This record gives sequence, structure tokens and C-alpha cells, in this order.
Amino acid sequence: MRALLLSLLIRQHMALQEKFNAKYPHAWLVWEAGAWNVPEEQNVAATRLPMMDLRDCLPAGDALCFELMGVADRGPLKLGRASHNTFVVNDATVSREQFALHPTPEGGWKVERLAQSRPVTVNGEPLEAEQPRLLSTGDELKVGDVRLTFHDAPSFHARIGRIAAQVLAQAAATPPPR
Repeated sequence: MRALLLSLLIRQHMALQEKFNAKYPHAWLVWEAGAWNVPEEQNVAATRLPMMDLRDCLPAGDALCFELMGVADRGPLKLGRASHNTFVVNDATVSREQFALHPTPEGGWKVERLAQSRPVTVNGEPLEAEQPRLLSTGDELKVGDVRLTFHDAPSFHARIGRIAAQVLAQAAATPPPR
């Protein structure tokens, strides 16, 4: 399973163009920009989308994208704060084991809140523990202060393409430094 920075995916989209879709054919879960509550420290940092400068390889507060690749024999993909999860979201408002993502035979994904985890909402509606729900593209999962957006491959490619176009337009409009 891969977790990649949004800024790096945007740069790859600009470099690969049409080949980007073939390189990344799966669904994605995007950890959206927002507050990040660092565990065991009384510290909150801000995250933001990488929109400022193409020359900055790793902008501060970059968004993290989780590629969802279902492998039936490996079991569900789990997300939580603990390091043994498939996807680690190291935020104090996330449970050690928060939820599991299950691939469906039709190629979709279901989300299941794990027992004893903190509340999870899907598009503002509470997700009951151990009652899987089918995800649709654009669904927003909220866990504590963390917002995650589910995208199927076509909607993720469209999102990356829109952001890449915005970054290029901004770079073209900004005069070069002296």
C-alpha cells in the first residue's frame, strides 16, 4: 500500500500527463488539509494544500494520499494511529485502530468502524461500529479532527488534474524572483 504526498502526485501528473492514469489505477483516500493534533504533545499544526510554489518540493503541511489496493488474501485495509495499521494517521483525535476498508467484488469499497473506536461519520452521518457501509466517490469520512475524502480512480485523476492546472496557472502569473 502506498501513501504519497499530494504535491508529489501533482508533479507526477504534470510530468506523466496521460500516463498518470495508468500508473495510479486505484481508488484513493485523501487526508484533507486541516488541524493536526500531534499525539502526546500539546501542539496543533496546520496542514494546507500545496498551492504556493512549484520550486518547493515538500511544502509545509502537504496533504497525504493513501492509495487503496485491495488484496483479498491480506484482509481489510485498516486505518488508525497505531503503527501496525495499513494506513497510519498519527493524530491524537484518531483511535489506535479506527476503521477498516474492505474491497467489494464489484471493485468498490466499504468502510467499517471498528469496535471500541472513536466515532466516525460519513458525510456527516454517524457510522455504527461493525456495520460496513458502501463508499461513493466524494464521500467525506470524519474522525475526530481528521477529514478524509474517498475517490475512485477517475475522480482522483480529475482532482489531481484540476490542482495541477491551478498550480501551473499560478506559476505562469507569478513573476520570476530577482
